[in-house]
Amino acid sequence: MKTECYQYFKNPLYWVVIGLGLAVRTVLAYLDGRYRGPQFWELAADFWNKTGSVTMGFLILLVMIRRFSFDTELRTFPIINSTSYGRLSLFWNRLIGGGAAVIAAGLFLYAGNIGISFLLGNKIDMPYGWTNSFSRATVIALVGSVGYFLMSAMICDLAKNHPIAMCLCGLPFASSYFINTGAVSPPDIFWFLRYGFFTDLVRGRTIKTLPVFWLMWYIALIGLTLFFVIRRRKERKEL
Repeated sequence: MKTECYQYFKNPLYWVVIGLGLAVRTVLAYLDGRYRGPQFWELAADFWNKTGSVTMGFLILLVMIRRFSFDTELRTFPIINSTSYGRLSLFWNRLIGGGAAVIAAGLFLYAGNIGISFLLGNKIDMPYGWTNSFSRATVIALVGSVGYFLMSAMICDLAKNHPIAMCLCGLPFASSYFINTGAVSPPDIFWFLRYGFFTDLVRGRTIKTLPVFWLMWYIALIGLTLFFVIRRRKERKEL
């Protein structure tokens, strides 16, 4: 697991995406402080709703899940699969190491947003409890990010094709940004697109519409994806 986690951190794109996300946040924070001072801390707390969640989405889809098709792309998969470590244990280690790297990225973004906000908003009074509120949103975003990574990584492992996995996982994730919560109701198809693929959690929001249903849905989604991964690996004799 440590080796796989190190491979994620070793990837320059991991840091490039995080750096770009924080660079965008710096520009927005500067503009907020200059033109929307009274709303500065409210907008800073909204980090996960926009910049933070988009950064995590790009990080997971562009960088993190590629490890699950990397061996096939480099044509080293037959060699890896011939070893005892190259079978199911490698898959689990990549999932666990990737989950740890996702959490680390979320914490970097959390610390970065706080640092940028304090630096550029030091002359603006911070509301009481702002840090606690933002920390709660960050915990929710981390839970959603890990769930989204696990689902996307397993789909990439099934497809053994990074671009296909990016499309399959990215389209429903991105579409929810354009769906108005006030315009959908269960069991509308747009209701499923809005809440069904971890997007609201990655945006640091709790789901208030049928939360128990969505909890069971996310568990079933990850569980079924894992079932098909194991079944497919048995067919490929990768276990």
